[in-house]
Amino acid sequence: MSERFNEVIQRRGTNSLKWDMTKQRFGGENLLPMWVADMDFRAPQEVLQALHEVVEHGIFGYPAHSTSVDQAVQSWLSRRYDWKIETNSLIYTAGIVPTISYIIQAFTEPEDQVIIQTPVYYPFYDVVNKNNRELIRNPLAFDGERYEMDLDHLESVITEKTKMIVVCHPHNPVGRVWKKEELQALAEVCRKYDLLVVSDEIHADLLFKGQKHVPFASVSEDAAERTFTCLAPSKTFNLAGIQTSYVVVENKLLRTKLTNHLSNSFANMTNSFAEAATEAAYNHGEQWLEELMNYVEENFEFVKNYVNDHMPKLRVMDSEGTYLLWLECSNLPLSPAERKKWLIEDAQVALNPGSIFGDEGKDFERINLACPRATLEEGLNRMKNAYDQKGF
Repeated sequence: MSERFNEVIQRRGTNSLKWDMTKQRFGGENLLPMWVADMDFRAPQEVLQALHEVVEHGIFGYPAHSTSVDQAVQSWLSRRYDWKIETNSLIYTAGIVPTISYIIQAFTEPEDQVIIQTPVYYPFYDVVNKNNRELIRNPLAFDGERYEMDLDHLESVITEKTKMIVVCHPHNPVGRVWKKEELQALAEVCRKYDLLVVSDEIHADLLFKGQKHVPFASVSEDAAERTFTCLAPSKTFNLAGIQTSYVVVENKLLRTKLTNHLSNSFANMTNSFAEAATEAAYNHGEQWLEELMNYVEENFEFVKNYVNDHMPKLRVMDSEGTYLLWLECSNLPLSPAERKKWLIEDAQVALNPGSIFGDEGKDFERINLACPRATLEEGLNRMKNAYDQKGF
């Protein structure tokens, strides 16, 4: 267990959404934030050094894109996923959610249908609805133990107006790392109905032992031609505030259209800090990432054992990746609204209520595991005390 991840770093008063906006978001006093998906860990030292060098130079004029960033990204994708891409397939953007929104704007029309697979990362709803497209849900199949993609239901909801599906891979919040066979089956449905695919793979690096990430675009030639693969070092290395991401588009016609849309939206400017951080993270961050995921997986086991021993009416769902834990609460004698009140007022913890990910998540809470063990233990102790006081 790496000591670097045990360090408790003061984040209150640093303009942190997670720590400084918890009261505003949840309404309680002295809440322990275990919600939004950023880490309470410092980025790798090599990334900090690269950013220091940009600052110390002291001139922040308009930057030109560096080909060394392309090389770092290509090397990372090749090493991690055995996925070799051409340099011209890369488009750099300032965040995956804005990128998905731009893709929807560029490749669909108002009232076209876009499919998401629920329960899922809640901004997916907004990027469809706020662009005046029709949101179509294809809920994941859940047998009480494991989530699967429901491809039969998917085919049943596709109409002539359906143009696109947004895939979460690995899946937030349920922690599935989709297997190659599952992706190939989905790719065949998309080929059959000529759907464009937006594959959000921001959690691709955050895998538990024995898991392998397979980029959706890599499963077939047809998948490569219809897929926008959205990736970033931000989730992996805790760089969300730097706003760095990229999209891999192997189809030249799609790539040209998206590039033009970004240009017309004035959303194609390079960011000096983002480039420096991306290059350093991908060239030097692999050892840090390995230590991180060992720590996160140990945190997962710690929570699972703690819940089993002290709060048996709750259940930790098995996970294959991400640093987000999906906690089933259906055996508590509380409605979702009552459970939220209990967590805030009695336990004094701020978790993401499962209902924000879709109706299918109403019996769940999402917990962020990317924090020092002491923080995690404090949150669990608060929950246990509230659990015992209720006599559950």
